[in-house]
Amino acid sequence: MARFPDYKEPPEALSGLSVVELPSLDPMPFLAAAMAAKSMADFGAEVIKVEPPIIGARERQLGPFRDEMPDPETGGLHLYLNTNKLGVTLDLEDSRAREVLMRMLAGADIVLNPLAPALSARLGLDFAALAARFPKLIIVSVTFFGTDSPYRDNRGGDLVATHMSGVGFETPWHQVTDPKNQPPLKLAGRQADYLTGYTAAAAAMCALFDRKNSGRGQHVDVSQWLAMVSMLRPNIGVYSHESREAPIFERTRARLKRGAQWVYPSTDGWVSFNAGTDRFWRGWKNVMGKPDWMDAEMFGSPLARAGHIDAIEAAIVDWLSTETRQSAFEKAQAEHVPCFPVHTCSEVAANPQYAARGFFADHDHPTAREVRMPGAPCRMSATPWRLKRGAPRLGEHNRAIMIDRLHIAPGEFDALKAARVI
Repeated sequence: MARFPDYKEPPEALSGLSVVELPSLDPMPFLAAAMAAKSMADFGAEVIKVEPPIIGARERQLGPFRDEMPDPETGGLHLYLNTNKLGVTLDLEDSRAREVLMRMLAGADIVLNPLAPALSARLGLDFAALAARFPKLIIVSVTFFGTDSPYRDNRGGDLVATHMSGVGFETPWHQVTDPKNQPPLKLAGRQADYLTGYTAAAAAMCALFDRKNSGRGQHVDVSQWLAMVSMLRPNIGVYSHESREAPIFERTRARLKRGAQWVYPSTDGWVSFNAGTDRFWRGWKNVMGKPDWMDAEMFGSPLARAGHIDAIEAAIVDWLSTETRQSAFEKAQAEHVPCFPVHTCSEVAANPQYAARGFFADHDHPTAREVRMPGAPCRMSATPWRLKRGAPRLGEHNRAIMIDRLHIAPGEFDALKAARVI
């Protein structure tokens, strides 16, 4: 892309921030720390990702892979989660590697630690040990249940957090009519991991803001379980303050459908549709051709409509029985009624609105070649999100970090490499 001679890239929001991301050594992939680090790296923080030698981070083992050939350098999840990061390898079970890590942490602002609490303590990487050595360091523990929870030593993960939090219990929301044959559902992908990552990143930034005033680091203890619980804020209020006899208490407890569902079938898939408010009701009336039945007193207010939701849903389903997802979307949107088609992954990738907004980002990776991935989660005009570097190859920046920056002697570096410590 051509630039004017005096052109300067705009500043980055987190420029100057130094972050170290430790690996999750649990055999089950736990991607929260990687997501947290990505959210910082993509806004300008320097993130050094630490991976085990030889096998690398767990996400490298997950596809999809370029040309459907398993390769730790071309997995789509690795390519997405590790943009803009520097990559080094360290065997944290080895004391020599841990000493290299300590030299890295001496210049860091934040460390993201997804190791289990007992393992962190055994390796001397727990909060107490690191805070004693680096009093200004912000130490972010990202674990299944938190470091001070009675469940701290239990195994968790995406599936456990989804159901233990109550999110799975509520899924699908307002569609369950036969609980015995419609059990709670798992969310697609690893959404609990990603939500926990964003929670950790946000909490770390709060701690960074506090450090500007206090000059001290602190421990940020992020629980995947509780991060998912935060998705049920209305339920927490109901259980904390409502009477057990209140209708809303029973609705949250029973899973049974008590109101309008969110998605309905059309001729070629599913559509999300909502005509609950007076404004939306008037818009839908126009879409439907202003049928007389919609003017009946029993549908005259949101409260009245809530009492006759079965009749309204029957009408919605009947209308959609002759509509495609796209036609329903366009007709409802023209009247400012909330409606959108439920898309497959490939349809999302080809969505014209995302294309018009420039949401997907393209870059060339030295191993994976052309890569397209989701871009900025939000837009900041003065300090924009920027894709500067693709995901690092395994150990790509070992020499640059350890020799050039940490001043490890070349002979010592070669000895560590021969011992497979790095």
